[in-house]
Amino acid sequence: MSMKLNEGEITFEFSFFESGDSLLNLNKTQIKKQSKKASKSKMIVLFVFIVIISSLCYFAEEQTKEYSLFLFKNKDYNRCILLNKLDLYQYDIRYFFLFFMYSYLNIYATFCYLAIDILMNVLNDLIRFQLFDSRPFWDNSEEVFPCKCELSPSNPSPNSSNSILFLTIIYFLKEKQRYRIRRMNATPKKLAIYNDENELKDDSSDLKVERFYTITNIGLNILLILIIGLIIFVDTIPLLQNIEYLYQSIYGLFIGFAFYYWVFHIVAVKHLNTHQMSKIINQPWIILTFSIILLIIILFIFNNSENSMKVSNILNIQKFCKFPNDFNANQGILKNCIFLFEILGAYSGLLLEYKKTFNSDIDKFVEYNVKSKYEYGYFEGQNAFIKLIRFLFLFFIEILFFRTIIEFWLKNNLEGTIRFISLSLTYFFKGFFFFFIMKKILGKLHLINDKIFEKDDDDEE
Repeated sequence: MSMKLNEGEITFEFSFFESGDSLLNLNKTQIKKQSKKASKSKMIVLFVFIVIISSLCYFAEEQTKEYSLFLFKNKDYNRCILLNKLDLYQYDIRYFFLFFMYSYLNIYATFCYLAIDILMNVLNDLIRFQLFDSRPFWDNSEEVFPCKCELSPSNPSPNSSNSILFLTIIYFLKEKQRYRIRRMNATPKKLAIYNDENELKDDSSDLKVERFYTITNIGLNILLILIIGLIIFVDTIPLLQNIEYLYQSIYGLFIGFAFYYWVFHIVAVKHLNTHQMSKIINQPWIILTFSIILLIIILFIFNNSENSMKVSNILNIQKFCKFPNDFNANQGILKNCIFLFEILGAYSGLLLEYKKTFNSDIDKFVEYNVKSKYEYGYFEGQNAFIKLIRFLFLFFIEILFFRTIIEFWLKNNLEGTIRFISLSLTYFFKGFFFFFIMKKILGKLHLINDKIFEKDDDDEE
């Protein structure tokens, strides 16, 4: 439970991760009741929203299919060549945003984005494979040809539901901006009031506001327009490739938005909240238990699902696509199951850094990886050139080492259960690599801020 005191009003925010401590000595029972009431209201609103959107998409299915088929009748094969090259998801653009946060925000924001992105994929798969809705060329092979073969169902659209999470970067930058402005405008009298997380305990004389970076409102608006444009672009490509209906794309967008709202406005994940990260690190059973439960749920659904394509669908698909010998549509759920090991690997890397590098000093660990008061945080004190080099270096390692060598070899040389286990271990190592080993490499190359360690050396002397 946290309390934010603004001028002239008191507002409450509920967060699963928040500490129960408040700034003022108020009645904790009253605070708890109000926070639960706010949380219940948001959950009800979210539930009603999902029901309405699901109903609208269901009843508008046939009408939107007609609109979609109007686009699909163009059989220009050269168009497909261009569209397939413009399909950004084949380049795994999630890592673009992941490494942007790694280079320009902080490690906790990076971990949050990784976890949110993967959980959104898993949730989308669970819905998709239960609804098991067909794609345009499954139903209308005479009128529609696919620009690429897709053998998994497409409602809600995986591209659309995942693309809404690009807005995460706007949320993170806006929160960072508010925090910086709050500190810069704070007076000694207001400092205790605005410090809703008890994180600004330094004296006003130590408040060096000139070092903080903020993005202007104009910059945020420009970035918002660019990201919305990107969302529209990546969601339109599958429609033009003849592999999704319009209603599937719309439904995917709203499912993604509902998930986005749940994460940031009900669970209240905040990448500048040191209390959240310290609780996650000090209570590893939360991550482990949640991951095990999710894996059990997925495997249970996978083993008890009897979805199968209609004979007519199979005949239509075979006109364009070749089925693998061991084809099973439900394996798409297991494919995204693999990415859960990436979260566990990343978390293991953070945990090892906490235990070994920081000797279990939680204050230094969270200040370094979330935000710093004394300019020794991971991202503090770095000029734009160093951040750009770090960003490109991360991309180079991901594309050259992981995607081009390891994953490509595994996918083309192993099959079945052995490939699933090998890829799971690979993604676990990838998460561990970027959240622990890579930080060591960047430190040796002087591409991250290591003033915190220099400070320790000075203290020892």
